[in-house]
Amino acid sequence: MKATRTTAAVLSAAMAATLLAGCGGSSATSTAASTSTESTAESTSTAAAAPTGEKQTLEYWYHSADPVTDAYFEDYFDKINAEQDQYEIKYTSFSFADFQEKFQMAVSTDTMPDVVSLGFSNVATFTAQDSLLPLDDYLDQIETLDKIDSSMVDSMRNIGGGTLYGIPYAYNQEVAWYNTAKFKEKGIDAPPATQKEFLEDCEKYADPANSSYFYSLRGVRPYDSLFAWLWTYTDGLGYDGSWFDENGKCILGDAKFAEALDTYANLYKNNEVSGDSINNNFSQIVAEFGSGVSMYIIHNSSSESTHLTNLGEGNFAAARVLANDEGHYFASGLQPNVYCITNQGDDHDYSGAVWLMNVLLDAECEGGMCQAIGRVPCNKDVEEQDWYKNDPEMMLYASYLEDENYKQIQNPYWLTEFSTFISDDMTADFQAVLMGNMTAQDCVSGWAAKIDEYQAAYEAQA
Repeated sequence: MKATRTTAAVLSAAMAATLLAGCGGSSATSTAASTSTESTAESTSTAAAAPTGEKQTLEYWYHSADPVTDAYFEDYFDKINAEQDQYEIKYTSFSFADFQEKFQMAVSTDTMPDVVSLGFSNVATFTAQDSLLPLDDYLDQIETLDKIDSSMVDSMRNIGGGTLYGIPYAYNQEVAWYNTAKFKEKGIDAPPATQKEFLEDCEKYADPANSSYFYSLRGVRPYDSLFAWLWTYTDGLGYDGSWFDENGKCILGDAKFAEALDTYANLYKNNEVSGDSINNNFSQIVAEFGSGVSMYIIHNSSSESTHLTNLGEGNFAAARVLANDEGHYFASGLQPNVYCITNQGDDHDYSGAVWLMNVLLDAECEGGMCQAIGRVPCNKDVEEQDWYKNDPEMMLYASYLEDENYKQIQNPYWLTEFSTFISDDMTADFQAVLMGNMTAQDCVSGWAAKIDEYQAAYEAQA
């Protein structure tokens, strides 16, 4: 619940969006990459009249680089560049950790790309600085907009204060991954279904002398997996995934959240996870999982391709995230990755950028990308593709939305400070708790105070 009508509207739209098979979340990787492709050919174009002479270059920046995604986009853009003679797409990608700084630099130097992919948590920051183009005047030119549920689009519109600044294209579903071969070796019949079973497995199978553990804990940018643990353990204090109580105050400071954080941190303090866990980011937990240091991780759907490379087909599987004693399991609400057009002034010709948006949102492009990297598509036409209907993981992700025990954590992405809070503040404070330099209660109380401060400033501007 929220203290003001404005904030309530934001949450209402976000919750409505997540009840449907929509878009959400970005995946963070620590693999830096920067690539581009350029080629020329002749064909036809469905965009505006072609300019004379050379092709017009369109720049596309991707916000969360990894080798699989880079390879997919490079190949796809090679094909598109060869099929028409009007535009040349130049692709550049950055690691998630580096992207915000690189984009801010482009804003300040007037070197922004034409189209940019963003994670859900970044949108409020960039709309606040006026670096993204309002899309409302261009919606009749977005050919696949009607394939995306209107609730998903509305959730994006609410982040922009009523203006649409991005089109959702795919989301990552929070999920548990387990090593089926290691489970068989250890005689484990099934992955843990509850937090209690999980804690028992972590204690039973921890073997520090041989660098072997049940679980890989993420100490850097831990927010989604940590949120899932905290809200599930506390059952969200009965607020259905909201960060706020009936008085509009952040619930994180409650003693139950401190107990939940203590219980999770004890995995590290009791040597039930690797000593490296405190510095583990996405790539490190996946590497531990892939090398056999651990046999169970909580991440999202985007790491499937890496598990396939590391472990091989048939040696791993996905399961739902952990439930509490009430049978409820919480995961961050669907966080769509979005395509945005950068704001380059009223006199700029955006026809090429709109053309590129249509290329990216097309079911062929989106379906191929989601199949390659394990993201859940937003374009409903992709759900009719054979690979989607025959993919057991995609069916698992879809089943979340049909399960009454699945609760979505409604992260306050409308707060412009939230992106920095989850990437910087949460990492530093969580690591301090792991090291014993901060109590769990001081940690969660500090988080609640910051969120209350940000929310009060947001409401003052409403």
